[in-house]
This record gives sequence, C-alpha cells and structure tokens, in this order.
Amino acid sequence: MGASSISKYRSTFKHHPSLKSAINRMPQEQGQEILPNRPPDQPKMVSPPPPPLPIHGSYSIQKTKGLDRLKEMRNKGRTQALYGDSPPLPRQPAPYPEGEVIHHCQDRHVVRHGSHVTKYTTSPHGMGANDQPNEAVALRFVKTHTTIPVPEVISSDWDRITMEYVEGETLQQAWPGLTDDQRSGVLAQLRGYISQMRALGGIYLGRLDGQGVVVPSIMTRSGGPFATVSEFHGWLVKPPKRLKAQSMYWHQITTQLAVESPIVFTHGDIAARNILVRDGRIVALLDWEYAGWYPEYWEYVFTLRGMDNIDWETLGCHIPSLFTNRHDLEYILVGFILGLS
Repeated sequence: MGASSISKYRSTFKHHPSLKSAINRMPQEQGQEILPNRPPDQPKMVSPPPPPLPIHGSYSIQKTKGLDRLKEMRNKGRTQALYGDSPPLPRQPAPYPEGEVIHHCQDRHVVRHGSHVTKYTTSPHGMGANDQPNEAVALRFVKTHTTIPVPEVISSDWDRITMEYVEGETLQQAWPGLTDDQRSGVLAQLRGYISQMRALGGIYLGRLDGQGVVVPSIMTRSGGPFATVSEFHGWLVKPPKRLKAQSMYWHQITTQLAVESPIVFTHGDIAARNILVRDGRIVALLDWEYAGWYPEYWEYVFTLRGMDNIDWETLGCHIPSLFTNRHDLEYILVGFILGLS
C-alpha cells in the first residue's frame, strides 16, 4: 500500500475507532518497503493529470454560434414559406402604432392601443406576397361565412392588421382553473366551430389569398398551390432537404396517405395558445395566418399536435372527439414526415 492509499484510508476511516490506531501505526512511506530496489533519487510514480476540460468561454461561443445558425435557418425557412422563392421587393412601412406590446415573436409584434390591437411585422417584405395579409383575408371570410368568434378587422395593409381588442386569456392559461362543466362547454364550442369550417369546401390546396400551403413545424415551409390532394402529397413527402438514404420511405408513405380527400377550409394552427377564453367560454379564435384549403385530415393532425402538450388526461385525450372522423394514421405519418424534413 502506497502513501497515497494510506492517506485515502486515513481520510475515509479517520472517525472509525477500531481502525484509527492501526492506521496511525502504519509507516508514512510504505512504498519504500514494498519497492526496496527503487533508487533513492528516483521520483515517485504519479498518475498523469486528467485531460483539460473544455474552456467555458469557447464552449459558450460555439453554442451561441449554433443557436444563431438555427435561428437564421428558421427565419430563412419562414421567409420562403410566407413569400415563396420570389419575395416582394422591400417596402417602406408607415409609422408603427404606439401602445402596449402584448405579444412579440421575432419580427412580429402585437400592440394594443385603446380598443384596438395592431399586429405588424418589421420585415421589409411584409406579411406575405400580396398586398393584403392572408390572415386578414381569412378573418373577413370567417366573419362572413361562420359564427366562429374572431376579432373584427378594422384595416389591413401589406405589413399589418388592425383589429378589435378582445379581452380574455389563452386556453393554455385558463384550462387548469376551469371547472369540469366549463371544460365540457369549451370542448363543445370547439366541436361546433370545427364542424362549421369543415362544411366549407375548396377547389384547390393553398391559402385563402392564393398562396401555397404552409407546413407549420420547426422549419416552416410552403409549396403550391396544388390542384389535387395527390399532387400535394407528392410534394409533402419529398421536401428539398430529404436525404437520398431516406428515399426508401417515400413510396411507403405516399401509398398510406389517401390519394383523394375532401378539401375543406382549415385554420391550420388550432392550439391552446390561439384560443381566447373569458368566464369559461371561448370568446375568440386567433392567429389565422396559415388558414386555407387543406385535406380533411389536416386540421385533425395539427389540432392534436397543438393541444396534447397542455394536459393529455384532461384536454389532449378529448381532441379526437371534436371531429366526425378520426385520422390517427395521418397523424402518425405526418409526424414522421415532419421528423424527416
């Protein structure tokens, strides 16, 4: 036993009464007895030092660069999704309204001023490829053709929408505090709103303003418009970044997705954060940016994806009951596709 081992045992058992005296009687340099032939001037064997840990500053810089790169990729994907391959020329915006900023995400801002709110973007390309944002077109369409509660559009332009302000809190915030009766009422309201939207049929796949479909995921992308569901599916399973090694899945996925499906009006992002609740009832359905004409299963898939992360036992498990038909296979397949995109 060497000196380092003795020191270790002294530290470990220094309070052990039966071992304390025995350890104290042991020579301090037992290594000399175990290795008697070692020359006196030979240095003792020591363990090599451990490799140096990564420098914290360098790691932080690399991490920051990685996050910046991811943000850049997301912004690029979002730009292409909203404007296509040929975004409109940059334009000079009018002065932005002053007021209380109630929401902010990247270049999007929502400002409350009096009884109105203005949702605007600081992007020089605006909210889309057209003079009127798709969300403004969708809100007016919903007001005209359904009884779904949505904010009334006061005015809109290429980079902003001014709407009435609706008081309330998101379903994500309100759900834990709702009674069982209130929860049942909210689900019944949603069921009715979804039914109204599905009764409105379309003749192409794309957004209401004539732009292509949007696939909301980490890397948002768009394509089309498409004339048929089969054409849409052909694009959906073959995004530009798909690796050749994954091509074996293409045929298997497309044969599982229906060749034809009813094309219906779709919100596209029914999530708890986009449902406004007051006094236990839905008072507004928000964020119609992606609204348009999609296959019948599309709303089912993205409603389930947007709600099941709140509370599966009391909310997520009820989402399938909001629809006349379940689309669980499409839910699995689209999730798989998004994972490979």
